[in-house]
Amino acid sequence: MILSSQPAFLFVHIEKAAGSSIQIALRPVATSAKNYRWRRRLCWLGAVNRLGLYRILAFPEHADARLVKRCLPAPVYDGLFKFAFVRNPWDRLVSRYAHLLRSKDRHRHEMVKRMKSFEEFIAWEIKRRSAYQFEYVTGKDGRSIVDFVGRYERLAEDFATVCARIGVKAELPHANVSEHRDYRSYYTPESRDLVARHFRRDIEMFGYDFDGLAPGAPVKGQPNPI
Repeated sequence: MILSSQPAFLFVHIEKAAGSSIQIALRPVATSAKNYRWRRRLCWLGAVNRLGLYRILAFPEHADARLVKRCLPAPVYDGLFKFAFVRNPWDRLVSRYAHLLRSKDRHRHEMVKRMKSFEEFIAWEIKRRSAYQFEYVTGKDGRSIVDFVGRYERLAEDFATVCARIGVKAELPHANVSEHRDYRSYYTPESRDLVARHFRRDIEMFGYDFDGLAPGAPVKGQPNPI
């Protein structure tokens, strides 16, 4: 996550949707605070807004927009250009699976390595709240609380839209890339349907089908469709 006061933007970092590359590109142009846990605790108690400490708040890397909205005064939150990037759920699961198998330094590497199949990994992911992308960008009522949702599948075009909106020039590096064969080859008909059922809200909200962006998905430059 990047919360920048100047230029005023909030990037919500969803796992395995090019977030590391976006952070590398935007951090040099962002004005961000250091991460002090005690300040976040004050914010949860409502003291930050009263004391003005929101100006020095920072958040965990994969915090959702709901937490940030709770911690900032409404005019400050509303004044940010708030955006996130999402990815086809079938593709995203394979990318995370490949990444955890390859990355020996990740604390879940050994657990995933011991799994007997990709289907077992899917079953484990389904239980994680952070596996669902819509959770990062919606409020308690299920409505969007961000301004723009870019798609991994058209990363360059949508990132250019973001840069234009916040008035910066930035180049995307290739960071934290997971190498694997075509994600569709990992799935059986049963596992494909399992993802379709459990990630239905992500699929419908962000315009996906098994093969990628579904026909009729929002095109470049359109506002967030949620």
